[in-house]
Amino acid sequence: MQRQIPVYEPATGEVLAYVPDMSINEVRDAISKAYDALPRIQSIPAYERAKLLMKVAQAIRARKEELARLLTREIGRPIKSTRLILERTARIYELAAQELPHVLTGEFIPLEAYDYPAGNEKRIAFIRREPVGVVGAITPFNFPPDSMAHKVAPALAIGNTVVLKPSRNSPLTETEIAKIITEVGFPEGSINVVTGDSSMIGDEFVNNPKVSLITFTGSSKVGLNLASRAILMGKRVIMELGGSDAMIILEDADLNKAVQAATVGRFDYAGQFCNATKRLIVRDEVYDEFIKRLTESVSKLKIGDPLREDTDVGPLISREAVETMEFFVNDALSKGGRIIYRVSGVPERGFYYPPTILEAPFNSAVWIEEVFGPVLPVARVKDDDEAVELANRTEYGLDASIFSRNFSRAYKLATRIKAGTIFINDTTRLRFDNLPFGGFKKSGIGRESVRDTMIEMSEVKVISYTLD
Repeated sequence: MQRQIPVYEPATGEVLAYVPDMSINEVRDAISKAYDALPRIQSIPAYERAKLLMKVAQAIRARKEELARLLTREIGRPIKSTRLILERTARIYELAAQELPHVLTGEFIPLEAYDYPAGNEKRIAFIRREPVGVVGAITPFNFPPDSMAHKVAPALAIGNTVVLKPSRNSPLTETEIAKIITEVGFPEGSINVVTGDSSMIGDEFVNNPKVSLITFTGSSKVGLNLASRAILMGKRVIMELGGSDAMIILEDADLNKAVQAATVGRFDYAGQFCNATKRLIVRDEVYDEFIKRLTESVSKLKIGDPLREDTDVGPLISREAVETMEFFVNDALSKGGRIIYRVSGVPERGFYYPPTILEAPFNSAVWIEEVFGPVLPVARVKDDDEAVELANRTEYGLDASIFSRNFSRAYKLATRIKAGTIFINDTTRLRFDNLPFGGFKKSGIGRESVRDTMIEMSEVKVISYTLD
């Protein structure tokens, strides 16, 4: 009998379902199925693949309420948010279909314009894009269907096949969407879901010669280790890794907008995002007033059952995540920090942690490590240079935000912050699905967007022809 892995419901702490704990041979079989399916998917004209992607979007929308409830139960994100996630997921498949003709459009090169090598007046050349082959995709727990879409939709559009490894905490919704992809008409083997030991599956993606590219979203430590080994094997990698996103509030900011952005940026889905606002940096002139308004805003958040329509903040993904938040706060307090505000009345059942605002010394873990939960450290700074220095004092560089009414001032600061995306007067929690997403330093390798990912997942080929 095959071994099973329990999937827990974060809101209750109880087992929601079981998925297979696959052996290495089963993972290899899945990779072989994807490899064997390459001729079948590549024989489908591009316009037909685009139509199939549109059908995937339609099928997701047709089952949106069912999938949203399943997603809420497996990751603990409030239902009003998971509905939006499923709509976004459908749009990503549509966007891949729409972008396909533009990505596949090649170039005609009149070589007669170049005098070397000799004889170019009798040559022409074409540049075209072709699929890389089998894509090994590893997705995180915090936004399963849309992260899956950002990897799977571009891959299938180009004519690649996918072996998908979802998080062991959230494999259910992705498995259902994988079934949809096959049901709408993609060839058998186009997408294959593997569940089980993460290290074993990651190692097999690296070592199996049938896998051409690995796309990973998750922690920097795991991703960089995976990438370094994969590159040594001659594989392509796309790594969307961690972040410790800073929000800077200058003294001329619209404080109400900044408070709203900080509340959403840190406490949306209990802070479990790579691009959550994880560090708050406030000019001294407005610090006290800003903290007062932020406290009032956070105090209004409703914590509880994520299946309730009025819930703002649900549970963390696991008991271990709760224990990690306890470590961050206790570490800060032991080094002289203080809790500014903590929400009360958090449910005892399930994996909940109270949203917490705190002052902490800069040598505490909450300022150094990525905090994947509802704990927000704040700092008071005297000038803009100090704000930028503190924002850059991290090994990450995913997103950041600046609040100021002076665009010129904010723009100049944005050019000095080492991060992949800088938002002026908005939350770090935004992501534009067809703009490059990724970061500096340990926040990633390459960039994800529907179009950028399709380019990364294709090979460039030059075809030269000598005329008679």
